[in-house]
Amino acid sequence: MLQSAGQHCQALEHAKKALDLGYDDFRSRVLLGALLYQTKYFSEALEIYLNLEQEYPESAPVHNNLGNLYKDIGRYELSEFYYQKALNEEPDYVMAYSNIFFAKHYNPEVTQQEIIDFAKGWDKRFAKPALPAPVNRRDPAKPLRVGLISSGFRIHPVGQMIATALEHSRHDIHYYVYSTNDHDDYVTRKIREATRVWRPVRHLSQEALAHQIRDDNIDILIDLSGHGDGSCLQAISMRPAPICIKWVGGLVNTMGVDSIDYLFSDSIETPEGVDDQYTEKLIRLPDDYICYMPCPYAPSTTALPAVKNGYITLGCLNNPAKIGEKLLAEWAKLMHELPESRLLLRGAQYESGDFCQWIHDILAQQGIEEYRVILEGPTKHAEFLETYQRIDIALDSWPYSGGLTTCEAMLMGVPVVTLPGPTFAGRHSATHLINVGLPELVTSSWDEYRQRVLELANDLPNLAVIRAGLRTILYYSPVCDAPRFANHFNNALRAIWVRYCEGKAPEALTFNKEGEFWFEDDKQIIKLPEARSTDEAESEAFEWQFDGPITIIDNAAVLPRDPDYSKWMASGSLAVICFDPASLTNKRVEELQQFGELHHYPHALLGDGQPATLYATLDAEKGSTLKPLPEEQQPEYMRDKLKVLAELPINTVRLDDIEGLPSVDMLVLDDLHDAMKVLEHGHETLKNTLLIQAKVAFQSTHERQPNLAELQHWASRNGFRFYRLNNEQYRSHLSESIPEENQLGTELVYADAVFIRTFERVAVLSDEQKIKMAFLLHIVYGIKDMAYKILTEVAENISKGYLVAEGYVEAPGVGLIKDVATLIKAPNVHEYTKSYITVDISGPRDFLIN
Repeated sequence: MLQSAGQHCQALEHAKKALDLGYDDFRSRVLLGALLYQTKYFSEALEIYLNLEQEYPESAPVHNNLGNLYKDIGRYELSEFYYQKALNEEPDYVMAYSNIFFAKHYNPEVTQQEIIDFAKGWDKRFAKPALPAPVNRRDPAKPLRVGLISSGFRIHPVGQMIATALEHSRHDIHYYVYSTNDHDDYVTRKIREATRVWRPVRHLSQEALAHQIRDDNIDILIDLSGHGDGSCLQAISMRPAPICIKWVGGLVNTMGVDSIDYLFSDSIETPEGVDDQYTEKLIRLPDDYICYMPCPYAPSTTALPAVKNGYITLGCLNNPAKIGEKLLAEWAKLMHELPESRLLLRGAQYESGDFCQWIHDILAQQGIEEYRVILEGPTKHAEFLETYQRIDIALDSWPYSGGLTTCEAMLMGVPVVTLPGPTFAGRHSATHLINVGLPELVTSSWDEYRQRVLELANDLPNLAVIRAGLRTILYYSPVCDAPRFANHFNNALRAIWVRYCEGKAPEALTFNKEGEFWFEDDKQIIKLPEARSTDEAESEAFEWQFDGPITIIDNAAVLPRDPDYSKWMASGSLAVICFDPASLTNKRVEELQQFGELHHYPHALLGDGQPATLYATLDAEKGSTLKPLPEEQQPEYMRDKLKVLAELPINTVRLDDIEGLPSVDMLVLDDLHDAMKVLEHGHETLKNTLLIQAKVAFQSTHERQPNLAELQHWASRNGFRFYRLNNEQYRSHLSESIPEENQLGTELVYADAVFIRTFERVAVLSDEQKIKMAFLLHIVYGIKDMAYKILTEVAENISKGYLVAEGYVEAPGVGLIKDVATLIKAPNVHEYTKSYITVDISGPRDFLIN
């Protein structure tokens, strides 16, 4: 949990304890190695994984992690070798395939065509079946629901490149964020404030995420992870939205994924003539393809270090994985032309003594003395930025350029010299520099690269002027102009949506510097319709809204063992307090807690507050505090299962004695413990409860098992009414030799009795309690008619919105008419013509009715 929240140092301490205390050796060491990698202890991580490789030579996770380590220390061929081993061992290991894709961009020996071909191979191996075609309303002017998926909504290149753009977006763009981790910092909060809906989805499977996006009626889905951390490409491959776009976050090349329609770029990242290298249609924005948000704690710029030092300090703070042998050789040539110059490199990998020695050895072979090379390890971000106070000129990496680091260098007054690489990943610095107004720092050859650095180094007065003014120039450039960027970004979203509404296939979209834009297939300047920030359908769009979680007390770990548990918890609205007397879910607690808020109490039980006996039986699922009936009184099919192996003492707690519970919205009871004692000792707590579920055994198997009559009697005395039976289980009396599919069970054995508040007690609930009650009926039982009835007591527009959301009726004022003649002849045509009808007869035979 700490690891997923980004608290890697604290997580590392617990992982070490787990290993010391004898937890599973393999899993502990894999986790320990991963955390050492994340906390930048590369040498220790490498040692752990090399040892694991000897002991577990066919472990795909071990080989994948070795691939990560070798990639990050510039050993690209060895990295790909280990990734490929992982993929051979587990052919469906999607992460290993994605890692190979990334590693190819670091390796200067890999061609762009090889990368494109590899990218296109992902779909064949890992794409999931598409969902049914979306039914989003094709209204060109409606408010757009735009989904954003990433693990980078934080202090991260993604967060820092999108936050201000979202802040300045128009009101007709409604953002729905799907965050795949639990980080929370000032960037997270800034993005969250700019969004309409924020959904943590780390716990969801790819299929469940796709269904969630579809259920949210997302019009345009933007991927901000790609093949990187938190990748959701398999969910995207299911086409959960009508349009999908790739933007920042693992944006290094074409994705090669059929379900991604467009890719946000600019005319520098993707110059004219490269469209055939992309499976997506390119949206070329007029300036930079991102909007950089400078961090608020950036240290001040300082005087030029060369003036004090008497020599030039070159520096590169890019990810050290981008620094390979070929690049170091080019830098060595440059350093020979700048006698006594220094090269300062900083990054996580320089914590590794072996990696540092490798750097020194490569440069020594090129004649560069060790004292001229300064290698520094990781540090906090503010101190990391202070490193630029000791650098005169920044050198960009190749073939994978810097992105955020180039913006940060300019923020600190340090000019960056770049040679664009052959891929999208190789042109990040070029677009940032050109859009800041420094095109001369973008070179076309290694000779020009060295020449540009030498010109800067030999003109210290000019270099000092650049240093003094570059931060201001950056602030006022298009790279940081959030209102300008957001306007173009929003226009692009609206333009591709209008095109979709017209029934046209995706097409490249190009902007000029004046902000005019056109699709490449017709070259006509586009005039967008006036968009609405709200409309009737949008205002009545239904969403479950209530404060705080719905609290459920589960007395026997019933819910966590239900196959639909993860789906219920995916709503993010339920908090389950689980008493687990037989400790049935002990081994799955960590897994279950990933689905949502679960408080688990093993070997504990609700009751009358007195000690009880737990009867452990041959079938662990049948462990109970009710004594099994004598064998001769048990149903024949249960006798083996109910053999008592041990009798264990267990304490019970009265429900009314539990402190700190503001309310219990739902109570779940089973048939193996004394449900009546729980109810009789929970009068006060259950006064505000909305729903009770109690499992009933219609053929007794234990002493004092409550029957339906007893439960119903208690309910009627306490303001509840029996509503229905759920999860009925029947027994067949046919011969076991008859195939299972032909068995006919008619004798009711078990069922869950559902009790809800009486009509009179529902009427006095607050609106929020009514919505919670309707939500429970809807999400847990699929009881939609009663959910609707309760919502009608809250507000008519809410209940109508619920019917629309569930597909019982169409949204008011909007319909899709296939044939005008059919519409005119319809007996209820007057319902459509209360205001007016607009029909565009020049387009396809789908007509929007306003």
